[in-house]
Amino acid sequence: MDVLSEFFERTSLQGRLLFAGPVDGTLVLDKPPGMAFIHVIERGALDMVHADKPRIAISEPSVLFCPSTCCYKLRAHQPGGVDLICASFQFGRSGQQPFPLGLLETLVFPLSALEQLGPVIGSLVNEFRTQAPGRSKALNLLFEYVFVLLVRRAVSEGRITSGLLYALQDSQLGPALICIHQEPHQAWSVERLAELANMSRTKFAALFSEVMSMTPMAYVTAWRMKVAQDLLREGRPIKVIADAVGYASQASFSRTFAQQVGQPPGEWLRDEGEDPPSKLQVQIYRD
Repeated sequence: MDVLSEFFERTSLQGRLLFAGPVDGTLVLDKPPGMAFIHVIERGALDMVHADKPRIAISEPSVLFCPSTCCYKLRAHQPGGVDLICASFQFGRSGQQPFPLGLLETLVFPLSALEQLGPVIGSLVNEFRTQAPGRSKALNLLFEYVFVLLVRRAVSEGRITSGLLYALQDSQLGPALICIHQEPHQAWSVERLAELANMSRTKFAALFSEVMSMTPMAYVTAWRMKVAQDLLREGRPIKVIADAVGYASQASFSRTFAQQVGQPPGEWLRDEGEDPPSKLQVQIYRD
């Protein structure tokens, strides 16, 4: 099983074209919670600026991989500005991501160092310029592919060393996560998961908590609730959902769901159906 692909399917990764064009000034994003970004610098140079952090200068065509916690503004620093293509990414409909992904700081990848990404970025730029039918859908799919490639690259280079994106590709934690994802209904315990990782209970629990910033059983519960939310959206009866995610009764499932999510299942589903999409504002300020 390709656990990384399964994770992106389960969390409904959605890439969307956000902005494209010249920036002659400072690009400011008013970001909803849980939204990550990719910025492609097609031409020109810019600075990543923040009042409390050192300026980061980027002087060649590059890709910026930005987490939801990114606090930098993008400022063109030469006459003529900079040409940008930007995409936003959400996990699920509400944009809330209960699992630590491990991407903490903005990562900068020069295009010259991204051999595999070069043709994809070229296709993305060409698709943007063509104005052909289906352009929006094609751009979104290409951005999602770029996201996956950047995750692979960041983990292989040791630039993501914690969180779920790292753990899914770890030789010890990965097998345990695969089984949790495949069979959330199983009566998982730390001992059983440690066996899958070929580790002692103590070492497995310590490694899992260090990488994921939560205990193994807390993750099991969080994943079960994520699966339950998907099943609720599909219209499955609560009794069926409770059994599918490992609860002996509807009452125990509903109680846990309310504790973890903040609302009983039925109430959450009603609010979810009324939840408007997150709005993102893009502004360019002339310096």
